[in-house]
Amino acid sequence: MANWTPVLSVCVLFFLGARVWSAPPDDPDDSENETCPGCCPMGAPGMPGRNGVPGQNGYPGSNGFDGIGGKAGTRGVRGVDGIRGQKGEPGDSAPDLVASQNIKHCVWDRIKDDRDKGTIKICRFHKRQMNTTMHVTWNGSLRVLSTKECCKRWYFTFNGRECLTPVPIDGLTFTNGAESVNIHRVTTIEGLCENIPQGPVDVAFNVQDCRGYTGGDAYTGWNSVSRIIAEELPVTAEEGTE
Repeated sequence: MANWTPVLSVCVLFFLGARVWSAPPDDPDDSENETCPGCCPMGAPGMPGRNGVPGQNGYPGSNGFDGIGGKAGTRGVRGVDGIRGQKGEPGDSAPDLVASQNIKHCVWDRIKDDRDKGTIKICRFHKRQMNTTMHVTWNGSLRVLSTKECCKRWYFTFNGRECLTPVPIDGLTFTNGAESVNIHRVTTIEGLCENIPQGPVDVAFNVQDCRGYTGGDAYTGWNSVSRIIAEELPVTAEEGTE
């Protein structure tokens, strides 16, 4: 096979030289009629190249800023009421507290008791059950008079003993020795007491000196109605700690 390399080289050089040194045509249309004596003909277009290898994925971009919150929507229309439910079964009956209520009211008009120590009045009560609590109340006028500082204590006893569970039930009146101040005040003293046996109970209202004081003139029930209310309750007296 003949070697065409020298011939092709000559043709290329001759073609380039003719393009450089040839004057431009006076008429643009004449360019189409240019001839290149001895030029080599242009070859056919080559085959398209293959696609390159796909590049690697880029790094993920950082998150964008949060958008501005939208306005609150309008209030929705109220839904339709549901179907009325069926009537429930009757509940358990409550304890018959009314039928088992045990209460006694002892009342006296103008006791005018001038004693300074001892039992003033007794309200006799019958306790029906063992595991119930006694609730007692005194309401009436009290007074203490003295030429010196003095204190008198009024308190309840049950069959001759003060309440221990949870605490005694009492109240007091103190004076600083102003003998001209003779004030009778209506006072209420009440409380709860546990662990009292069932059966007869003498609920007594008494008076004595306060701890640390002696003397003084006590007066109970002046010119007014006095009363003791005794009641049996199905509850437990819980002592507070605060």
